[in-house]
Amino acid sequence: MDERVERNRLKSSPLRALANFYHQICDQARSLWRKWIPRLTIQSEERVDERALAKTFFKLGATGFGGGLAVIAHIRRVVVYNNRWMSEEEFLDAVSLAQSLPGANTANAITYIGLKLCGIRGALVSVASFVLPSFLAMIGLAVAYGYLKNIPDAQRVFHGFNAAVVGLIAATTVRLGQSAMQQQWRLELGVAAGFMLIFTQTTVAEVVLLAGIIGILIHSYKARARTQIRQRWRKERQTRARGAAAEQQARQHAAEMMEHADEPTELGADHQVEVSLHEKSSPEQSTDEANNESRNEEAGGEKAGSEEAGDDATIDEEPERPPVSEEETFVPNADKPNADKPNADKKEATTKLRSIALLPLILFFTWPVLDKMITVWHLITIFLRIGTITFGGGYVMVPQIETDVVQVNKWMDHQTFADGVAFGQITPGPVLITATFIGYKVAGIIGAIMSTIAAFLPSFVMTMIAGASINRFRANFHVQAFLAGVAPAVVGMLAAAGVTMAKSGVSGPTGFGIATLSCLLMLRAKLNPVVIIFGCGLLQWAISRGLLSVFAF
Repeated sequence: MDERVERNRLKSSPLRALANFYHQICDQARSLWRKWIPRLTIQSEERVDERALAKTFFKLGATGFGGGLAVIAHIRRVVVYNNRWMSEEEFLDAVSLAQSLPGANTANAITYIGLKLCGIRGALVSVASFVLPSFLAMIGLAVAYGYLKNIPDAQRVFHGFNAAVVGLIAATTVRLGQSAMQQQWRLELGVAAGFMLIFTQTTVAEVVLLAGIIGILIHSYKARARTQIRQRWRKERQTRARGAAAEQQARQHAAEMMEHADEPTELGADHQVEVSLHEKSSPEQSTDEANNESRNEEAGGEKAGSEEAGDDATIDEEPERPPVSEEETFVPNADKPNADKPNADKKEATTKLRSIALLPLILFFTWPVLDKMITVWHLITIFLRIGTITFGGGYVMVPQIETDVVQVNKWMDHQTFADGVAFGQITPGPVLITATFIGYKVAGIIGAIMSTIAAFLPSFVMTMIAGASINRFRANFHVQAFLAGVAPAVVGMLAAAGVTMAKSGVSGPTGFGIATLSCLLMLRAKLNPVVIIFGCGLLQWAISRGLLSVFAF
């Protein structure tokens, strides 16, 4: 009896219900995964071994300074010309797809290349190998930052790094604006996006969604207008063609009439008109028809009465029910006493009291671990959301990350955040690796690992899905219209990122002068961004130490 009560208690407990819900979610996820696996598999042979992909992209990740187009050009030289793994057309497909999706463009392009060459495992190995060197370098900088931030000379160099990053963001904004704001509505949308992010509390997700909807509306209006114009032209051509055909027929008919004008016309025997009328019925016929109808109605009434009488007879007769036997009236467990029920209830109450008494003790010993787990989970949600909406590269995510990390959660100050963004620029690989620095400063090595995975995971999954059906993705009208609206908004978001960085990381005329110099060098000299950042850091250090007093303000 006790075992039965215990089993029923476990079945009805909330933990059991939660376990059942978890198993259902796992089964649904497993079925969806099995459903999507064939779609994510590209119908092509595995042209490259996974180890070759890992070795190649690890080298690219260790030497890919500068980010963005500089790294993509290096990838093109290795993949297309040196190893001849892909053709030029296939690599252009990879670049166009990477620029159309959120996240780091280089990581998206490498994901598609790995998917094309070696399937899903190739994509995973390629991205992990590319991100690993920059991840390790960022961990080293984050560890060293705790010791270097208190050294005055190191602080001067970091200030120069921040000013250089602001100039690089300004140069990137100018370059993208020249290509993404060629139309009037694009220029207005980009400016509006920048003002919304700078002067209001609007988030990046809201700006991206609003810009995409505006792009869909504008392109739908243009498509409808083009369709109406085409239909009008088609109708005009059809009307002109019909008019010409009618005019030609009229001319032919007039010519035939003129030819047969002299022939006499007479009405022959064939031209006769016959009219037939219904015969009118006599009064005697109508009287006979009425008598027949009345007779039919009387016969139908008698038949209905007989049917009703038969139904009453069947209702009055009730069938006899067989007697109920003793076996059918047997109630299970009716003869068993309920003597064990109070003991079971008492045992269950004792178990609950023990669990409630142990709960504060368990929370006391496990609270530090739970607190860290909650913080890590919060980091994961932040970078998953940001990794889903960061169209245009890593710089676009700077305002949203600063809002969540510095202003909302207050995990670090503005200067530390600006230094982390500068470290993301001077390390090899994508700028999005700044997530590693933030995760390490907030929750240690576990936070760094989970933040990095969360930042790159959304774009990785989107690239996998879109890469499996790239032709359908590029031919989708609504997707392309949404991206067309997001493109000018990205320029405004970059401008907002530059303003945010300037407020927190640049101070004094010297800092703004170094930022302007960095922007001009990026636009005119086209130097490697790493060289510009280190040069600006050394320039800031030299000016602060008084070695270059001519440039001091």
